[in-house]
Amino acid sequence: MQQQLYKQLLAQYTAKAARLSGQSNSLSLARLALFVFFIYLAYRSTQTGSALTIVTAVVFFIAFLVVVKWYDRLQQKTAYYKALAKYNAEEIAFLETNRSPYPNGKAYEDPHHPYSYDLDLFGEGGLYAHLNRCSTSFGREELARLLLDPDTATILQRQEAIKELVAMNDFRQQLYASGSLQENREKELKQLMDWVGSAKTAISKPLYVLLMLFPLVTICSLLYYLFVSDSNEVFRIIYISFVVNLFIAFSFGKKIAAQLTVSTSVNKILAAYKDQLRRIEEQQFHTPLLQTYQQQLKQDAPAASRQLHQLASLFEYLESIVNLVVSILLNGLLLFHVHILYRLGIWKKKHGDHIASWLEVIGRFEALSSLGNFSFNNPENCFPEISATPDLQATALGHPLIRAEKRVCNNVSFHQQKFIILTGSNMSGKSTFLRTVGMNLVLARSGAAVTASHFLFYPFDVYVSMRITDSLQESESFFYAELKRLQTIVQHLEKGNNTFVILDEILRGTNSNDKRNGTIGLIRKMAGFDTFGIIATHDVVVADLIRDYPGYISNKAFESEIVNDELLFDYKLKDGVCTKLSASYLMKKLGVIDQ
Repeated sequence: MQQQLYKQLLAQYTAKAARLSGQSNSLSLARLALFVFFIYLAYRSTQTGSALTIVTAVVFFIAFLVVVKWYDRLQQKTAYYKALAKYNAEEIAFLETNRSPYPNGKAYEDPHHPYSYDLDLFGEGGLYAHLNRCSTSFGREELARLLLDPDTATILQRQEAIKELVAMNDFRQQLYASGSLQENREKELKQLMDWVGSAKTAISKPLYVLLMLFPLVTICSLLYYLFVSDSNEVFRIIYISFVVNLFIAFSFGKKIAAQLTVSTSVNKILAAYKDQLRRIEEQQFHTPLLQTYQQQLKQDAPAASRQLHQLASLFEYLESIVNLVVSILLNGLLLFHVHILYRLGIWKKKHGDHIASWLEVIGRFEALSSLGNFSFNNPENCFPEISATPDLQATALGHPLIRAEKRVCNNVSFHQQKFIILTGSNMSGKSTFLRTVGMNLVLARSGAAVTASHFLFYPFDVYVSMRITDSLQESESFFYAELKRLQTIVQHLEKGNNTFVILDEILRGTNSNDKRNGTIGLIRKMAGFDTFGIIATHDVVVADLIRDYPGYISNKAFESEIVNDELLFDYKLKDGVCTKLSASYLMKKLGVIDQ
């Protein structure tokens, strides 16, 4: 169903973009014709001094500016619909291939985080890339925060917000498309924030009022010349005041140039942010969390999108100075760019400090929309129930990154016993199952839907030891790095935190007896803390601990079968201890050892 919808939207938006592109081409020709006529009439007016010629030239110039503005808007709309078409094409490809074209969050990977590196949240093929539908850097940062360090006290509020966003496919797509029009803009964003933090006022108000008297003289003289008397004396006043205005504008050239360096970089991203804010402001939300975020944009009048639109317009007007003809006319008549410089200072003083909070709201909506899109693409997923007491129970629990047709789901419960010792041969699915539990816990903590038909959980702290790396910078071996990770886990448990621990084949860097003794000792330590968790091991002797802790430990296993001389795995979780090993069989089959 989702793919069919995406295909319909792709066709719709592609056709819309093509139609707008044709209109843009027609306007481009009209723009050129109007400018040519204006230049011709302006030249004729200098030769004849005819008032009618001057007025006609001004009309053509105004028409030219209107068409330029119209053309720019058509170009923006065309780019917007192309972005929507691209989004739907990428969603189709994603559902077909399970490969994400979106940023994978590699920069957020942290080997020292309690679980992000071990659970493969970031990087190629990670959970983050699977979820991410954020077009802005602050959206991507907020999504990473929800996965790494969510506020567990507000999980229910986020769940309600995400559920509402699931049904708002158009809004989610439009929010993404608006923001995606300007990609890779971290540098421009930094320039914008630097501009906000710079000196607040460029021109003082008394000086501005004084300067505006000069263009007033020019305009009044021009009107008098056009409609009352076309005497040479009046024309001379117009000419002199025109030159004086140009001289004044030139004297502010350094300040204008300083603003222009910012304008040329950030004007387009302001337009994108403005459109995102407008979509958020105009949308009707029912859940309290989304309403709270939305209200942050409407605290001042006008709303945030209008205020950013004003700033974008000011920067756009400022950029017209690079057009020599336009710049001479506007500044000679109106001191236009001096006026814009003053308005920029006023805007910064009133609203500059609000920009960061506005962009933060965009980031929050993008992150929640990403989790809403994940649920939309996976309607079989469920939203977890939150337990008031430490507990974890799941029905038909599956790995979020494995396609539904290939995914093997299992039931698991930590209600009676709190700790699972998981045994199984190589390739039987132990590590995949650990990540299945871990990733779904991370999703549940963020407020997202999980890959299960039912999921009850307590918002545990999550600590994982599965993928330990050595550190050449710290001259640290794999073995010592793992010991430090285990030490960190124990120290966290000693603080009395309700924690879910996931361990996979710990102490690989020592001999079998030492590894067994260390594993048994650590599990006894966990039992002393009454900790929830799961450990995978090849050593079936470790499973004997159930005799000492029957109310705390349960044994689970993944088994294999040899059918027609082929080793087969069903990846189904079973009670008890693994009884079938596969390493020697595979070595014989591959000719590594003799039969």
